[in-house]
Amino acid sequence: MSAHATIEKARAAKDEAKRRLADRADVVGVGVTRRGKGYAVKVNLGQAVDPTSVPHSLKGVPLVFEVVGKLRKR
Repeated sequence: MSAHATIEKARAAKDEAKRRLADRADVVGVGVTRRGKGYAVKVNLGQAVDPTSVPHSLKGVPLVFEVVGKLRKR
């Protein structure tokens, strides 16, 4: 595994994260973000979750979680 994930690896991991986390009501969004010199998958949460209930990396790409609250129409 390289020290920094490429954008291509991060996009592939994003697709996998969307599949794996699709049934979780607390996940409100999944995207790709910069992390240091590489990329990570960012998972937006509606509420805090138990850190042991979610993966910390997929396909060698780190996952970053942020509680953003519930999404609402503007």
